[in-house]
Amino acid sequence: MIKLIVPNEEYLQSYKEAHAEYADHNVSTYSFTDTSSCDIFAKFDRYRNERDLPPNRVGEDKYWLVDDEKRYFIGEIAIRHRLNDALAQRGGHIGYGVRYSEWNRGYGTKMLALALEKAKELHISPVLITCNDDNPASARVMEKNGFVLGDKIMVSIDGEEHLTRRYWKTIL
Repeated sequence: MIKLIVPNEEYLQSYKEAHAEYADHNVSTYSFTDTSSCDIFAKFDRYRNERDLPPNRVGEDKYWLVDDEKRYFIGEIAIRHRLNDALAQRGGHIGYGVRYSEWNRGYGTKMLALALEKAKELHISPVLITCNDDNPASARVMEKNGFVLGDKIMVSIDGEEHLTRRYWKTIL
């Protein structure tokens, strides 16, 4: 069964494989955490409980979309507890990534729908989510989940200007 879970050791090897797929295909729209650089479960716990966060970071809950029958990691979604100035421009309340080998199979749409239930439990509304203007697949995922394009803004990323779509949805 495909479901959203709190990250755990049972799916760690499959998560590492998804991280490698992103590296192999130069995917940069979302970053899975490099498991060789830290204890990801401790990191996820710090963010969930908003302890010892780097400056300008906000708390977030991470979830993994998995196929529990195959013990297979499909994707990751982060639900940020609130917005700071940077996230209000780019990133929003929710960020997600689907492993490269599972793109275009509807998993992003399903994962976002499930995450909206979690956001509702956290009393986050309205919800902001963003994507690069040249990422129509991500825009479709948002629109299929009832998000409405609020605007498009220019955002500076590493010294380069990028057009960013900002989508909103009220869920409470």
